Amino acid sequence: MKKILVYLFVLSALFLASCGGKPLNVDTSGIIIPEIKINRLERDVFNMDTIDIKTASEKLQKKYGQFYNSYTAGIINNGGLHDSSFQLRMKQFAADKDMREAYADCQKTFPTTDLINKDFTDIFKHFKYYFPNRNLPKVTTMMSGFNYSVVMLDSTLAIGLEMYLGSTNKFYQMLTLPHYKTMFMNKENIAPDAVRAWLLSEFPYNMNKGDFLSEITYLGKIMYLTDALLPSVHDSLKIQYSQQQLNYCRQNEFNVWSYFAAQKLLYTTDQAEIMKFTSEGPFTSAFSKEAPPRIGYWMGWQIIKQYMKNNPTVSLEALMKETDAQKILIKAKYKPGK
Repeated sequence: MKKILVYLFVLSALFLASCGGKPLNVDTSGIIIPEIKINRLERDVFNMDTIDIKTASEKLQKKYGQFYNSYTAGIINNGGLHDSSFQLRMKQFAADKDMREAYADCQKTFPTTDLINKDFTDIFKHFKYYFPNRNLPKVTTMMSGFNYSVVMLDSTLAIGLEMYLGSTNKFYQMLTLPHYKTMFMNKENIAPDAVRAWLLSEFPYNMNKGDFLSEITYLGKIMYLTDALLPSVHDSLKIQYSQQQLNYCRQNEFNVWSYFAAQKLLYTTDQAEIMKFTSEGPFTSAFSKEAPPRIGYWMGWQIIKQYMKNNPTVSLEALMKETDAQKILIKAKYKPGK
């Protein structure tokens, strides 16, 4: 009997150690979600009857609901269904030579949405595992006129396929998009981009202060949720860093944190200072050209990882409801090593 008890104890210890090492590797096989049907708005738009835009648009509004009006008014900037010039502008958009060529590229690159469907089936199962009482968005593909990669509006998560045609696509060169953007305009970036956009909408900023620490902590929470929904996706895709940039962060974590502390940046509310470490760009100039942009967000991500590791009873719902960044920092016991 003693041998059996010892054996069971060892098994329990190994199980707990495994869970502690990878707490976000959860079993979602028992989670049931509605079948995902991805509508292809770009096909509906570029195959519409341009002789009768009004009737065609009424059909699309019936199919897509309020999102179609938001799409025409705000995403492709055609003024919306009730604008006097809507029909003309919609016809011009659907007939534009470059837009039609980009549409053809989208259909060639994404002949089906099978991969997106597969990804989101897994993502939604993970979301329901952690947040069983929250609603799931509809997923739609679209062409935004090169305006948006992902949009979350009217309970619809819309993916601009023309923004994921591959980093060397000729349209990105024509638009003179910088390399630090085009390097992430590939198929594999769709899921992490869409998840981040959805989570930012689902969990809007709720911190009780507007200082640097609060902002990076909030984005750290969003990144940790991205970990939870995409446990098998590489960190570089989740935060849009190259492997070299990710290596820089890991190798210089102590130095970056020490800089923030020495410069008394954690509690600053100076937006110009905050933007230096949270804005897009090729690098973070305060450190070096090797330092990636948004390095403050990466640091917030590490704080949240440490917080969740040291407070294993905190659920993801409780994490997102916590508004006190200072409390999180203290309970994280965050002290990066040299």
